[in-house]
Amino acid sequence: MHLQILPGLPELAPQLLKYHCRLTPFFVHKGLIEQALAVVFKEALSDGELDFLADRTVTITIVDLAWSFTLTLNSGRLVVLPCVPAPNALMKASSQDLLRIAVRRVDPDTLFFQRRLTMQGDTELGLAVKNLLDSLDLDSLPKSLHWLLTKAALVSGAE
Repeated sequence: MHLQILPGLPELAPQLLKYHCRLTPFFVHKGLIEQALAVVFKEALSDGELDFLADRTVTITIVDLAWSFTLTLNSGRLVVLPCVPAPNALMKASSQDLLRIAVRRVDPDTLFFQRRLTMQGDTELGLAVKNLLDSLDLDSLPKSLHWLLTKAALVSGAE
């Protein structure tokens, strides 16, 4: 099945998402992100591969959406928080670049050296998060999530 992309939609998508992020209460995003992360990182969580996040915070800023959230590990589960004032690490990228990382269209190191993915604060923590993303096997994701990410990358022009 071929996805028809409406003219102008790739350029408009970040603006629509930015509007959505401003109007939707944080708890809605929190619930959706936590559910997705629980599925994606189920094995890593059970293997203790995310223990490095315990009592530490990583804020992810999606620059073109002017939206951020913070991740931490609490009682063995990933928890999404609103931005905290002084996270241990801060990662910034555009929505298109984050999608490209998610669907393996670009290596995070490439974006880092192009200064399109930036890290501040505890770089060791930021690198641990980046390496965890690199180690994910896309084929292990639920087919619906893999499909959704791929289609979102197409619509955003990230592919």
